[in-house]
Amino acid sequence: MALALVVGLALSANAGWRWWHNRPPFGPEALSLQSSLELVGYTQSQEALGRPVDYPPSMEPKVRMVVGRVSWRPTPEPLDGFLMVVLIDKRSNRLPVIDLRRNWARDAYPAGVGGGGPQNKIAQRYPWLRGMGYKKIGENEWLSEGNVIWAHDQEASPLTFVARFPPTRNPQLPETALTTEPIAVSDLLLAVVCVGSDNQIYWAHRLQG
Repeated sequence: MALALVVGLALSANAGWRWWHNRPPFGPEALSLQSSLELVGYTQSQEALGRPVDYPPSMEPKVRMVVGRVSWRPTPEPLDGFLMVVLIDKRSNRLPVIDLRRNWARDAYPAGVGGGGPQNKIAQRYPWLRGMGYKKIGENEWLSEGNVIWAHDQEASPLTFVARFPPTRNPQLPETALTTEPIAVSDLLLAVVCVGSDNQIYWAHRLQG
């Protein structure tokens, strides 16, 4: 009987810890999230980023770009984890390549672009975000085509980024081909996901699309 009591207490304690560990420190409404998406050309994308983009102006007629902006007010509690800003092309359900505006006066940046982490876990939990999951291209091969933004502290707000939508496809990888133009703002889904320091997913909030 004593053993059963100990086991019961241990299970209760474990369940309580899991509840506390996965409990969101705040909800999306606490951040007063604001966003915008705008189709632009090469020159406007340079102005938005404050630096050259990664291709020559001669490609301007062939590449469509979208300038995105996301902002939020200071978090009510310290952000023990990060916010993930996600842009998905709903036509192909894929991520574009993103360039992020940086404050070059800072030694450390509060946000960056990349992939990995809990992307697949988020895509599995929220079907409307399944486009951020890795694409399987072989028996043991997975591909992350684009990237997402990782904001590690509240100083990352406001964020400005440029997403690229080239018109070409890779004939060798038909299932993972790049998104083609023309692109419209209505084709895009913009969201913010709040993730804890142990990659626990607190919530996902749709901003546009």
